[in-house]
Amino acid sequence: MDYPIDYETYSTEEIIVIVEFLSMLEQFAASPATVDQQVLIHKYKQYRDILNNLSEEKRIDREFTQLTNVPIYKTMQTLLKSSS
Repeated sequence: MDYPIDYETYSTEEIIVIVEFLSMLEQFAASPATVDQQVLIHKYKQYRDILNNLSEEKRIDREFTQLTNVPIYKTMQTLLKSSS
């Protein structure tokens, strides 16, 4: 899938982390039992560290939701609340 990432802004390593997180999030939304929730939470923290920009996070969340029907922020907030 072609995720809504500005490939010019991030390094190759950062893009890999972002894509891994988004892919894992999609998998989690489709079948939660197949994803290690602690790994997903760790990937989410890495993703947030890389973006470090609220407007960029919102843009990616909005475009990702349009592509996949999976809202990043809402999904992760629900997961974080249930895991604590």
